[in-house]
Amino acid sequence: MLGHIPKRIEGNEALRPVHRAMQTPRLICAPLAEDGTFLDPKRRFSVGGLEGTLTIQDIQQALSDAGVEIYRTDDRELQIAERVRLHIMDSGVRVALNGGLIVEFTARTQRSDAPSALAEDLFRRVREEVGEQAGSRGYQEAHAEIVEVKDPVDDVRVLDVWHEVTYRKPLGAVADAVAEVRWALELEKYVRP
Repeated sequence: MLGHIPKRIEGNEALRPVHRAMQTPRLICAPLAEDGTFLDPKRRFSVGGLEGTLTIQDIQQALSDAGVEIYRTDDRELQIAERVRLHIMDSGVRVALNGGLIVEFTARTQRSDAPSALAEDLFRRVREEVGEQAGSRGYQEAHAEIVEVKDPVDDVRVLDVWHEVTYRKPLGAVADAVAEVRWALELEKYVRP
């Protein structure tokens, strides 16, 4: 199908219809942020210190090349998969482009393992078991929350209550993301009270 897409004009050459498949890739100019870092032209967020127009697809390719499976992808985040027997599941590990390259993971306890325990005690267990290891690698606690796990058939019925703590680490390169994702996948993120 011919489209009326102008090709680059050299000299007195006139514009003419060009087949889309014959177009050459075009250069995209990335604007600079106030601090001198490049902004992604598609998403308008800084990727400071990284390749100027780093995209989530670049990160996905690097992770795939390293043998890491992706569970789900959206515009700014990759959810990393883990295998449980033949099943592929969400690992709780994420790589995001959100003002920079970030790796985060969520660790948890379950109230069903200690029905009489206080929420503060369950959060404390996660912070002791996982938080110390994460802190030694440069992760910081991003947030903690109580999540009700509901019955998929009856959303009024609560099956369990999880006490989750999310840890986050900003990174400077895609290669660092591969190493941190591998570490987070090996980490036991489920803590028994």
